[in-house]
Amino acid sequence: MAKYAIGLDGGGTKTEVAMLSAQGETIYMGRLGPLNPVSYPDSPAKIAEELARFIDADCAAICVACAGAADKAKAEGVKRAMDGIFAGPVFVRTDGENSLYTALGERDGVALISGTGSICYAQKGGATARSGGRGHVLDDAGSAYAMGRDILSAVIRASDGRGEPTALSEAVFELCGTDDIAAITARYTACPKSEIAALAPLISSHVADAIAGRIEATAAEELSLMAAAVTKKLELSAPSIALMGGTLLHQPRLCALTAERIRARVKDARCFLCDKSAAVGAGDIHRAPAHLHG
Repeated sequence: MAKYAIGLDGGGTKTEVAMLSAQGETIYMGRLGPLNPVSYPDSPAKIAEELARFIDADCAAICVACAGAADKAKAEGVKRAMDGIFAGPVFVRTDGENSLYTALGERDGVALISGTGSICYAQKGGATARSGGRGHVLDDAGSAYAMGRDILSAVIRASDGRGEPTALSEAVFELCGTDDIAAITARYTACPKSEIAALAPLISSHVADAIAGRIEATAAEELSLMAAAVTKKLELSAPSIALMGGTLLHQPRLCALTAERIRARVKDARCFLCDKSAAVGAGDIHRAPAHLHG
């Protein structure tokens, strides 16, 4: 096989894998388990073990983008895991930085990402700014996790009379196979955050429900605040704003509402949905100028 590079886009639910030729053409796309050294400390080693099964001497580089890589120690841990299976160059960068490169290359603009978690990055003339992305315990507003958590909260509140009835209750009961709130609470208190994030699509399938509408509107509002914050920090004018991540890609109503809220906050904002895989962007980074390698 001709020389190729591996790009990884790691998240709290899955890791997308892209194999790119020396010319930047996508040869292969696949998925592995989650890769987030903060939420899942053993995930770098697990992903490295899976990768070791199919990389060979023709691999020219491994380029990893993942949440948690802003922490230097965590990023070094990811690199060590990859160095253990591969003797060539390994690049590790944050998911936000990689999303910027994937959507915009070196052009000024904003990348707003909503997947299991959420984060927003912007760049202007070499300067960068960040908003959000501080983890599901204290942050990740507008993410699938945040929406899933709000769904469960609404169901709990409806069950004990604090909140109004919602069609989301029956949806959750059906999914769990029980209407026992204590059992549901126990299940989601102990589960990985990806299971809570997996509830987010219930919003799209219950568009007529008032509570679902509020949760969706809150997510869009929070995401627009993130985009507005980085735009203001870098004094971007009429910015290009890439809407990225599985939540925005697979929930068109949320994506449209988020773009609407952004345009209300950011003058002349040019929002667009970027469906290019961030794994492809990661895999392409070894061909980029050296200052982008991180």
